[in-house]
Amino acid sequence: MGRRMNSVATIVMLLGLLLVPVVHSASLRVVALDWACAETAQALGVTPVGMAQLADYRLWSGDLPMPESVVDVGLRMEPNLELIRALRPDLILLSPMQQASVPLLERIAPVQIVAFNAPEQPDSYQQARVATRQLAHLLGRPAQGERLLRETEQALARLGARLKADGEPRPIYLLRFADRRHGWVLGANSLFGGGLAAAGMPLAWRQQTNLWGFSSVPLTALMAEPEATVVYIAPLPFPSMAALDDNQLWQRLSAVRERRLVGLPPVWLGNGLPSLIAFSRLLAAHWPAGPNSPREVL
Repeated sequence: MGRRMNSVATIVMLLGLLLVPVVHSASLRVVALDWACAETAQALGVTPVGMAQLADYRLWSGDLPMPESVVDVGLRMEPNLELIRALRPDLILLSPMQQASVPLLERIAPVQIVAFNAPEQPDSYQQARVATRQLAHLLGRPAQGERLLRETEQALARLGARLKADGEPRPIYLLRFADRRHGWVLGANSLFGGGLAAAGMPLAWRQQTNLWGFSSVPLTALMAEPEATVVYIAPLPFPSMAALDDNQLWQRLSAVRERRLVGLPPVWLGNGLPSLIAFSRLLAAHWPAGPNSPREVL
C-alpha cells in the first residue's frame, strides 16, 4: 500500500508541474515550507518571501545565504497560516511529507510539492538533481537550474581530486553528534553519500538508513570499520570536542586514537544541491594534507 501511495503522489506531482504555468519573473512571491525548496529557489535567483523554521535553518546550515528580508512563517509541519496569507504568495512549495497541509494552504495560493527525498529513489543526490530541474521549471528559471547542476558537478569533481591527491583515501564515516554517546551516521542513499559516490569516494556506513539517508546509532557502531576516517559536522550538542575526552566509547575508536578526524562547520545533511556544494567545498578545505595527518578539531 505504501509503495502504491508513493507512486500516486509522484504522478500527482508530475501532473501538477504540467498544469502550473511557468512564471518568467524573479519577482515571483514564493513561500517555501521545505528547506530544500527554499535554498534551491534562492540559488535559482528567486528569494523566498517566507520559509519555515528560518532560525533553525540558519543554525544548521551555516553560511548558506538567506537574506534578512525572508520571513519566518513558523513550523514546517504547522505553519502560521495568517502570516503566510499576509505575505501574498504566488506559490507555496512543500515536500511530500507536508501534504496534509495542502487543503489549508490552497485557500491562500497555488501549492506545489517537490520531492527532494523520495522513498522509491535510493540515491538522494540523483533525486535532488531531478527535483532541482522540476523547481527550476516551476519558477521559470531552467537555465539557472542547469547552471546549478553544473556547479554541483564541478564542486564534486574538485572534491574527488582533493581527496585522492595523496593516494587512495580511506572510507569515510559522516557523523553528526546527537549527544555524547550517539550520532547520526550517513549512508550511501543520503545527499552527501550520493555526492561522495559521484566523486569516487566510498562511505564506511553500509547499514540500513532512513528516508534522509542516515541511521541513529551509538558511537560504538563506528568500530565496524576501524580504518575509516571520521568526518563530523557541526553544530555540536556539547560545548566542544573536549567534552568527549572522558568518553571511553569515543576514545576507543581507532580514528580517535590515530587522530583521523575531520571537523566541518555547520551544513545541513538533507537539503538540496546548494547544501551539497557547501559540504563539498568545506570537506575539500578541511581535508588533511596526508592520509594519516592529524586534524584540528572544532
